[in-house]
Amino acid sequence: MKKIGKNKPTRQHHVPKVYLRNFCDLHGCIAVMDKREHRIFTTGVRAVGVENDFYTLEKLDDPYCWERAYASGIEPLMGKLLTKLISQTNILVQNGATVISPSEKAQLAVIMVVQLLRGKQSREYEQKLYADYLPEAIDKAKTLFGSLNNEQNKLLEAFASDEYYFKRTVMDVTLDSERIAKYAGILCNRDILVYRIQGNMEFITSDNPVMFINSITKNARPFTNGLIKPTTIVYYPISPKLLLSAVHPSAYFGVLSNQDCQLIDLDACKEIGFITSINKKQISQCYQHAFARSVGMMKQFQERKGK
Repeated sequence: MKKIGKNKPTRQHHVPKVYLRNFCDLHGCIAVMDKREHRIFTTGVRAVGVENDFYTLEKLDDPYCWERAYASGIEPLMGKLLTKLISQTNILVQNGATVISPSEKAQLAVIMVVQLLRGKQSREYEQKLYADYLPEAIDKAKTLFGSLNNEQNKLLEAFASDEYYFKRTVMDVTLDSERIAKYAGILCNRDILVYRIQGNMEFITSDNPVMFINSITKNARPFTNGLIKPTTIVYYPISPKLLLSAVHPSAYFGVLSNQDCQLIDLDACKEIGFITSINKKQISQCYQHAFARSVGMMKQFQERKGK
């Protein structure tokens, strides 16, 4: 068995710190709204979007290989690309400028897909699917292989009772490069717009930041809007002032198809309805926590929410 050494990354972020830092204030603090406990507080990014051993698989030679895959692969790419995009969309860049290259668009698609698959909402959804389909799978195994011995029966029972087997199944799914490439390819075939707020409004993010909304019904419930549906719009805030949006080319009669990879300014006064709606949906569809740069912004949004 391989030796892991002293490096045991048991504190595992399902929302990367490199992403959350984009929403911190000058002191490195982030405002948190806990929608279950109905409270707002500030903390550091080390304390949010994290859970002990969320990706740990104790029975593997390297129990932390799942966590390390994110830490060594996707998170450095995320940090580099999002930092570059945020710096390239400063106030001197004009509305309508192309700010994402084709290769960067492909990388952003991968980042969004991986974030969607790795979070708490996905884990809860996968647990439900696992519980629903496992009995049927066990029955099929018994039919296929006939009567089983005691050791085989114990193994089947373990699949239902031992969390390791569920998590191992989830790891194989979420780290499947072909699956990620397939989903990212579908997303990359959409037009990706970069919305920038001009004014004192800000975007809120959450522990489920990649949000799918039905453009007709406005339903943002996780896993109800498929990526291939033309009515589905994907939103992903990357800073308090920037929001990525992936739109099907035929959406809105194709009026946005000539703005792929471009910067689109939002006047905070004129577009307050759109910005507020996005923030509301971000809170309603998150697992538990929404994040903003300041408590004031969060409270300001709460006040609007109640009106």
